[in-house]
Amino acid sequence: MNSLKLYKSCYQSPFLPNFHKKMVKQSTFAPNKLVHGRKLAVRACGGLESEKNSERRSFLSLEEAGLVEMSGISTHERFLCRLTISSLNLLRVISEQEGCTIQELNAGRVCDWFLKDKLKREQNIESAVLQWDDSELQF
Repeated sequence: MNSLKLYKSCYQSPFLPNFHKKMVKQSTFAPNKLVHGRKLAVRACGGLESEKNSERRSFLSLEEAGLVEMSGISTHERFLCRLTISSLNLLRVISEQEGCTIQELNAGRVCDWFLKDKLKREQNIESAVLQWDDSELQF
């Protein structure tokens, strides 16, 4: 027994009778795709060098996050896309600090960089690239 019925190219649950009123046509990248209307808040840092020192560094810019949101891909794909882009941006920082190209990085060099950054964080949190307080983390 299927409790969902086809309603104008989207499935509608009998428990959500007004769901079709909340649907909006997406006009960018996938004009025929219906998406659920929602508010989106994206936080990112960027811009001037002084701003980078005063705020925490972000590896996903506002523009990159916006491109991902407008891409028309599924929620899981958007998550993986944001993760991949931010990982690429972090790899750029690692390769710059290690004095090599991204292609020359391997698991050992990345792990070494994380250890070096952890030591920087323990000495002075402002000097580290990754800034978080891991004293409260319990595994």
